[in-house]
Amino acid sequence: MTTNIFSALSSAKLGLLAQQLAIEVTGQNIANVETEGYSRQDVTFEANTPRHAIKYGSMHQIGTGVRVAGIERAHDQFLFEQIMDEGDLTGSTEVKKEIFEQLEVLFNEGSGRSLNDALSSFFASVHDLATNARGLSERADLVSKAEHLASTFNQTGKQLYTIQRNIDSTIEAEVAEINSLTTQIGKLNESIHANEPASQYKANDLRDNRDRLVKELSKKIDIQLIEESDNQISLTLKDGTALVLKDQVFDLSTSINANNESFYDVYIDSGSATKDITSTITGGELRGYLDMRDTEVESILDKMNILSASFIQEFNGIHRAGFGIDGSSGLDFFSGLDVTVDHDVDNTGTAVVSMTNASPTTVSVDEFEIAFTGDNALGVKSFTLNNLTTNASSGTFTFNTGSTFNIKDGFAVTISGLAHAGDKVTFSVSEDAASGMSVSSTITANTNKIAAGTTTNGDGGNALLMAGLQNKLAFNSVTWSSGLGSYTFDEYYNAVVSTIGIESFSAQATLRQQEGIMLQLNSRRESISGVSIDEEMIKMIKFQQAYNASARMISVVDEMLDALNRM
Repeated sequence: MTTNIFSALSSAKLGLLAQQLAIEVTGQNIANVETEGYSRQDVTFEANTPRHAIKYGSMHQIGTGVRVAGIERAHDQFLFEQIMDEGDLTGSTEVKKEIFEQLEVLFNEGSGRSLNDALSSFFASVHDLATNARGLSERADLVSKAEHLASTFNQTGKQLYTIQRNIDSTIEAEVAEINSLTTQIGKLNESIHANEPASQYKANDLRDNRDRLVKELSKKIDIQLIEESDNQISLTLKDGTALVLKDQVFDLSTSINANNESFYDVYIDSGSATKDITSTITGGELRGYLDMRDTEVESILDKMNILSASFIQEFNGIHRAGFGIDGSSGLDFFSGLDVTVDHDVDNTGTAVVSMTNASPTTVSVDEFEIAFTGDNALGVKSFTLNNLTTNASSGTFTFNTGSTFNIKDGFAVTISGLAHAGDKVTFSVSEDAASGMSVSSTITANTNKIAAGTTTNGDGGNALLMAGLQNKLAFNSVTWSSGLGSYTFDEYYNAVVSTIGIESFSAQATLRQQEGIMLQLNSRRESISGVSIDEEMIKMIKFQQAYNASARMISVVDEMLDALNRM
């Protein structure tokens, strides 16, 4: 075989088409220079399969032009997985920073509804009453200041619960967004698999979209990525629970947890059943919302309830011992504390636990749990008592069904029905104490019943004792410890506010650190996968010149053919 003019024409045509494709890809890169998640595409050329020719008695190979070997996406998988790994911590930290900022606004001492100011004003009125125990204006002012103090507690307690409810609604929305992302990822898996059937070309734009969605998902929940052999991916939680298996998607859902204020728990549909994954989620915005709702905000609300309940109990205890100017005694100044009892919805027995506050001046304000250790049906009637506030055991008790007995300084307990081992009941006098605090209607109806005196003579001795509560060391670092504490009411409240400030600062610092890490990782990604206009312009000029040269080659071949035709 010898050379022929049409081989040259074919080589020029292939060069023309190859450079045209390269210019088209360059235009795609330039058009998407600002597209989030877009990865630069590069054309790879290779020499076309040569043909054989005999020249001067020997065999030679002659090139037949160029062909496009592939359009490659500039992508670093290791770097992408690093960005994913940092995404879940960034997402959870952003949530914590946002909610702690809300808490800082709520507890802002300059907001006009400071609890410190309300306490100070209240105790100042108590001092005024001690100076003039029979003064009607002093008594009216004390009731007014007490109502303001109760209102401040009410507002704080209700707003904390509102924050929890808002977080709960956001959790439901987050689950819906996660489902939307996993559904899109599953569909893209299917499309990529269909568009890459043993082809030399990759579905680059589809892969970019999938990576963008995976990156977005990694901020919402902790995920691990597994690359499958057929170009699809699978996504699991860090504990291995599957979210996406190629084109199969497992949806998340929410279900009310009656043991947790009827807040939502998170479940996953595994195909045959639903699985509670609330405690196994370890990162992302969803974990941040769960932690803030169930741990951080709940802890602050518990402390405010304990502060309110202990204040009511201490003040009422002194007030009961005094006398009003009408001779009345033994009355509460603030409405008394009732016991709230909650039975675990997972209990298998029929036991019903009822309680009353039999000793309003001594009963503990902590939250407790009764965990039944014996089975009534087997004749074993016993339970352990755990202090949930201090995380300490309060002992083991036996009981007789239907009989009333006292525990923890004043809880009068009656247990009826059959309890099974493992059944649980929680109780407390401080639940909702902050949002429910109020001045006794008996006092507001008749201020003469305010027990300012230690006798019926109208002295202010008892008012002085009540005023002394302002400096009484009534708290340890966790809860109320009347007479044995290290902190006053003000100091305990200030510690709560300080904790919010410290946690908020910590969240901000962690977020700044994460933002710095993400900035570095994204900058590295841009240097590898991003589009540089200057580089693309250089490529465009190079491909344009190569295209013109191929076109010129066709013109030369055309002239050669004309020369042959004229022969």
